[in-house]
Amino acid sequence: MGLFAKKITIFSFLAILAAALTGCSSHTFVEGESLIVSTKDLPGYAEQSNVVIVDTRTPEEYAAGHVAGAVNIPTADIVINVPVKNMLTSQKKIEKVMGSNGISNDTLVLAYDANKMGASRLLWSLFMFGHQKVKVVDGGFDAIQTAGIQLSTDIEAPAEAVFTAKEPSANWLATMDEVRAQAENPDPHTILLDVRSFEEYAEVGKVPTSLIIPYETNFFSDGTFKTTQITRINYLEEKIYPEDEIILYCQTSMRAAPVFVQLYEAGYRNIRIYDGAYLEWSSNSDNPVEMPAGQSAPLKKNAS
Repeated sequence: MGLFAKKITIFSFLAILAAALTGCSSHTFVEGESLIVSTKDLPGYAEQSNVVIVDTRTPEEYAAGHVAGAVNIPTADIVINVPVKNMLTSQKKIEKVMGSNGISNDTLVLAYDANKMGASRLLWSLFMFGHQKVKVVDGGFDAIQTAGIQLSTDIEAPAEAVFTAKEPSANWLATMDEVRAQAENPDPHTILLDVRSFEEYAEVGKVPTSLIIPYETNFFSDGTFKTTQITRINYLEEKIYPEDEIILYCQTSMRAAPVFVQLYEAGYRNIRIYDGAYLEWSSNSDNPVEMPAGQSAPLKKNAS
């Protein structure tokens, strides 16, 4: 490529970027405290008395080595599998789990995982019960190891705390009936956002009218979240605006959680997760399923 062609390419890129940034400025994104903590800031948080670091991996992974001082709250402890897999646990259970791990209503929770989902799922669950003093460690356990943060195999036994959960908030949760209403009578200012893969769509379909943006697109190749500016540009290009209401779903509501965190971080606030997700949706024979053109819908299974 000649020098002139290179200059044209660079100019074109800058023009596209400038146009995208102008588009961002025409919408109102909420600016607030970050939900995402970088590993370089983690040691500073760990020194504070009102902070509890939570390892959301399995007990076996935790026992093999975790951030020194971290407690273990596996994802299995904050979900129930009724009526379908990975539903939000009860108010009573979340109080017990948080309290037994030394977490009170004044505690700042810093959560990490190894699958890009567990920490965000804990964050969303705490949001649901009125506790928004929670953040996710960017890049999870891989980034923690790369940063050389001190690890331990000691099993923590924190002092019991009192955690009082509020009633689950409708601000962050969508029901199957609400999703069906949108599918049957679409509101142009509501987006059904399917964060599964296109392969899953091709195999089992999706909720009619929903837009597919796989959850992996929210991450860089090293597993860290993309920047706020990139996120805003990417979602605006898909005509998803901060003024819209966004209902997220995946297969069992796990992958939707990091997308919730990423959108919230980028200044979106009208975000809800359909917790029953596509597993619940596709198990109900009353719900329509949209397949790619030319493909027939799969046989539906009873949800019981």
